[in-house]
Formats: sequence, structure tokens, C-alpha cells
Amino acid sequence: MMLYSIKIRTSLKEKHISGAERIVSKEKIPNVVKALLKRQEHKDFDFSNVKIEKISQKPIILGKSLKIKTYKFENYKEALGFALNIISAKTNLPLETAKKFINLLYIGASPDKNNMRGAMIVNEKGERLEKDKFRGVRTVLVDFKNREIITKKLLEKGYTERTVDALALATKNLNYKNLIAEFCISDDNDYTTGYLAIDGKYIRLKPLKPYGLDKGGRIYFVKNNTNVDELYNYLEKIPVLIEDINE
Repeated sequence: MMLYSIKIRTSLKEKHISGAERIVSKEKIPNVVKALLKRQEHKDFDFSNVKIEKISQKPIILGKSLKIKTYKFENYKEALGFALNIISAKTNLPLETAKKFINLLYIGASPDKNNMRGAMIVNEKGERLEKDKFRGVRTVLVDFKNREIITKKLLEKGYTERTVDALALATKNLNYKNLIAEFCISDDNDYTTGYLAIDGKYIRLKPLKPYGLDKGGRIYFVKNNTNVDELYNYLEKIPVLIEDINE
């Protein structure tokens, strides 16, 4: 069966607003495009682009997603401290070094203090490895094999469609042999839940940023022996489908 990648990107005054991707069979394309466009209705944008591409490479099939955990805190600083302690322990980065990089997401991680379009990459020596500090690296070509069933399962458990998207992305990321952890906060100013993906777990942290902040982004923490070209190729060129959630 031939599969197609459908990507949608919206922006306002050349600033990225939102994006989404699906991997589907040909007959599902019209309905999926319609659903993706409907998700943009509440957004204020002046440009929207839908891109449909045939996937020529056979996808990697992963049996299970990361396991979802949720922790609630009094405020985002407590949640951030919780995440930093785990990251520092697993990457051997000094706490202050890990904090220095993560703080960039809260003020705008690109050189012009806007949000990066993709993720930052940091190794265990505290070096930034992304090829372009404006663009970063983007994880694409990932979805659940039967998204409708997975979405229904997660919605019934009280999660949102955001969780479906982020869980798929984080699962692809941590499948890469040298990617230790992912830290993420949304750049939507009204969405304060963030996550840490590490050790086979997708850890939702509520709240992980203050309400009203329009800054956000991702950091991928990787091992020192990571080949950057191979990492980019996996994240941006290799399709991945996930069969089920890890319950």
C-alpha cells in the first residue's frame, strides 16, 4: 500500500503559527486534508500551505509508543526543576549547563530571540550541534498506523489531540540510538503543559511554562558520539509508523 505524507503549515507575518503532519493511504487524503484545515479555523494566520508527498521509503514500524506519565506541580518553576534534575542525571550535564540551554526556550532560542523553527541539539559536553540555529532540526514523517483508533483511546483517557501528535514525535525521537532525551514547551501562549521524553517515558509536566508566554521549542539531548548527519537523516527523511500506545 502506498503511503503519503500530508503536512500543513500556517504563519502570520512570516512567523510560524502552527503545523501538523499525517501519514495516510491515498484514499484517506481528502478527509485528512479537510480535518487538518479545520484545526486551523481558530488560528489567526495570513498564510497556510498544504503539502502532499508520496513516501517512497518503507517505514520503520514501532510496536508501542513511549509510556505516558503525568505530573502536576504548583507552578512551572517546580516542574522545570523536576525536569532539570532528571536531564542532568541522565546526560551528565551540570545542572546549570542544562538550565542555560533550556532557559533559551523561554526567551527565544534562535539568534534573533524568536522561536527556532525546529529543535536545538545539545550533546553531553554541552555543545550545540544543530547546523542552523534559526531552523534547528525538525522531526517529520511520523504518525500512528491507525491514528483514528489511537486518538479515540487517548481522548477517552482525558488527553487531547496535541498529545497524539507530540507522543508520536517523541516516540520517533527516542527510537534513535543516540538520542537521550527531549524537552519541549509549546509556543502557544495559552498552552502551559510541556513534556520530557526519556527512558521510554513521555512525561507530561503541568505547568511547564507561565500562561501568556509565546515562546517555546524543543531540545534534543544526544550522546557525544552522535553523527549529526545521520541524526538529521533519521529525523527528517526516515518514515516511522507506530502501531499502538504503551498502556
